[in-house]
Amino acid sequence: MGLCSYVLIGFWYQRPTASRAAVKAFVTTRVGDVLLLIGMVYLWTFAGSLAFGSGNGELFNPEFLSSLASTSSGLFGLSVAGACAFFIFCGTIGKSAQFPLHVWLPDAMEGPTPVSALIHAATMVAAGVFLVARMFPLFALSGILPFVALIGAFTALFAALIAVAQYDIKRILAYSTLSQLGFMVAALGIGGWVAAMFHLLTHAFFKALLFLGSGALIHGMEGVAAIKKIHHADAYAAQQTAQDIRNMGGLRRYMPWTYTAYMAGYLALAGIPPFAGFFSKDEILADAFNYGHIFVLGTLLVAAFLTAFYMTRQVVLVFFGNFRGRQPLVAQVPVPGVQEVYPHDGLGGALGENHDHAPHTHAEHAQHSEAGYDGTERAWHEDWRLTAPLVVLASFAVLAGFFNLPSGLPFAHWLSDFWGQQAGVFSALVALLSTALALAGIGLAVVLYRGAYVSAQDADPLERLLGTRAFGLLRNKFYVDELYAASLGRFAAGLASLWRWIDRQLIERLINGTGIATLFLSRVNFIVDDAVLNDGADALAQGTVATGDVARRSETGRIQDYVWLIFAGAAVLAVIYLYAF
Repeated sequence: MGLCSYVLIGFWYQRPTASRAAVKAFVTTRVGDVLLLIGMVYLWTFAGSLAFGSGNGELFNPEFLSSLASTSSGLFGLSVAGACAFFIFCGTIGKSAQFPLHVWLPDAMEGPTPVSALIHAATMVAAGVFLVARMFPLFALSGILPFVALIGAFTALFAALIAVAQYDIKRILAYSTLSQLGFMVAALGIGGWVAAMFHLLTHAFFKALLFLGSGALIHGMEGVAAIKKIHHADAYAAQQTAQDIRNMGGLRRYMPWTYTAYMAGYLALAGIPPFAGFFSKDEILADAFNYGHIFVLGTLLVAAFLTAFYMTRQVVLVFFGNFRGRQPLVAQVPVPGVQEVYPHDGLGGALGENHDHAPHTHAEHAQHSEAGYDGTERAWHEDWRLTAPLVVLASFAVLAGFFNLPSGLPFAHWLSDFWGQQAGVFSALVALLSTALALAGIGLAVVLYRGAYVSAQDADPLERLLGTRAFGLLRNKFYVDELYAASLGRFAAGLASLWRWIDRQLIERLINGTGIATLFLSRVNFIVDDAVLNDGADALAQGTVATGDVARRSETGRIQDYVWLIFAGAAVLAVIYLYAF
């Protein structure tokens, strides 16, 4: 899963921001994965197995779980069950982007929009929530469920606060995903298993709808004449400019199918009845109320209010008012002037997202290239290949809530019965309160943003309301990324510098010295081998042969030669005797 997220987020590998976002996602989620692996190994040391089930030798055996809950781990006073659940939950924090490992998910928007819909709807980010739900028998006896609820509720509120000050349409939805995942984690923390899984299901439909809808909007915006001019100088800046909601406005007149489908997803996310998000989110709030978790209930109600607010802010700026794309606010990108080449998908853009528009005749293409979409022409188009998935998802955004209706209605508790779990208890008070807060958030956003942007360069009304410092704090995501860069980033950079010094000054010199010494010894060995062993043996052999030749010639068979040799030998011995002794 980590590899898939890495290659999908870094799909535009030529783009420095995309490659950095891919690495950031991979490294951040690996932190949670390492802790998850520790929890799995720790659990395996006691169970001897990681098999789900309630039989002997399986994880959910009641006697085994009881023994884990009654055995101390020695870690912060937790039982073994608590320690295992804690480390496993750290995997959820990484995969489902809960605080404090949430920072990778907004940057994952550097991937193509269909990738965003895939990751944020029903695959990667859902894995962490599903992990806790699947391991819930262990969590129920672990004693860390209050911690799980706290992390989930805090993330829901924290991400919603950040979303109210963002301008990138995809990043607003990314922080919305963080917030909704917080709802699910909080529901698991308070024991609302069915509510969490129900919201996981409905959220998959309407969040995929919203992401694909944002891709259709971006695709249309990139055909605007002013943005196409930016594209010729900097493709990435053009895309970021097209994603800025301040440069949109009035798009419901030009993209009616996208607008209608997007509104279904928006109302589902805002929690307006009878859309799917109302039923699933209300069940979470009702569980918090019925189980007495007032702090979690209050936090999630505030997050629900903010959800309706920032989504209405987005919808008003994107679909209503005047079109502001003729003079867009040009995005300031980290690496300006980078020309990039995008593969095409047959729609004239990269996976339905990038710089050209759908196929036309050569005459139409020339006309549109010259004029572009100026917000008054009918040149805007909605390709059925983009709108058809939106219509399908919109139908589920409207109807998916009926999978688990409250008691007394058709299909009541269908999902609860299907899963064999106890159904949640409907609370009319909570339903009225959550709906009222959602309507209040919608109303506040309409009052603040209706007609607020005459041009894309106008100041944000919320900034005027909150003040520059408070708005800047939200706009800059509470400076968590900067905090990590100043602390963990510098620490990692220091370790990297230290390792570089060790590598260059110690390891590299040691390896180079070993190589030089080995080369010297090899040359000495060559000299010894060649001059002594090879040449010496050859010289000895040649000397032996020469001595043999000389000795052989002395054997002539003639008596006079032997007498002469005897006389010469006697003379030599005489000389030696006279002078040596």
